[in-house]
Amino acid sequence: MGFNDANFFSDMEVSHWLKEGSSGPHSFIFMATVWWAWRHHNLMCLSNENWSLSRLFYNIYSMVDSFISCFKINAHADHVERFIRWNNDNYSCTIINVDGSFLGNPVRAGFGGIMWNHAWFYLSGFSGYINDSSDIMYVELFTIYQGLVLAKSLNISDLVCYIDSLRCINLLKGPTMRYHVYVVLIQDVKDTIRQDNVALCPTLREENQCVDFMAKFGAGLDTKLLYHASPPEDLLYLLRMDTAGTLYSI
Repeated sequence: MGFNDANFFSDMEVSHWLKEGSSGPHSFIFMATVWWAWRHHNLMCLSNENWSLSRLFYNIYSMVDSFISCFKINAHADHVERFIRWNNDNYSCTIINVDGSFLGNPVRAGFGGIMWNHAWFYLSGFSGYINDSSDIMYVELFTIYQGLVLAKSLNISDLVCYIDSLRCINLLKGPTMRYHVYVVLIQDVKDTIRQDNVALCPTLREENQCVDFMAKFGAGLDTKLLYHASPPEDLLYLLRMDTAGTLYSI
């Protein structure tokens, strides 16, 4: 595990031991070794499978390499400032931006969406809260579904949906997972996309500020779903910023 001091395996509390190991100078090797020791323990107990030390060694150091690749910082690399703005990527159809959010303690899950035409004119919006939910995946899937329902109610079948969750997009574009916890909701969204001409596109959070406002607005509501024929007054400034093509630094 990368430790030469035998006192590291003293009788300290497990929580302190884990904290010290995962924040010390050998944190990567510590975390990888604890993980693969636990995995191997489960394989022996549940599957009667016993790995060689060389296989364990290989898996541990492969994980360490992954950690180093993910977290290394190139001190000589200059940060390249980028400027972005909300845009419709030249789509000539209706655009809807959706987002989910968590606020407060206890947590309240909110969601929201804004529908625009290709000329960036506000068409409609929605917001609301979801009771007893702390899973952002469910909130974002539910938000996409509500956006599609709104489009259908307005007889809009040619639609581009922007969301800043690439995980949701990959889940909806990928093969159906029969045993996924949200399989019914996922299938409802997929069925709606098939019936209409709907494209799912990723967007950066900085490009999704208006709908982030709507999601937080929804989290503060006591209404499970509220449609906005005109935008809330506090949203107007952000809408004007997006319509004017304001650039944001990232």
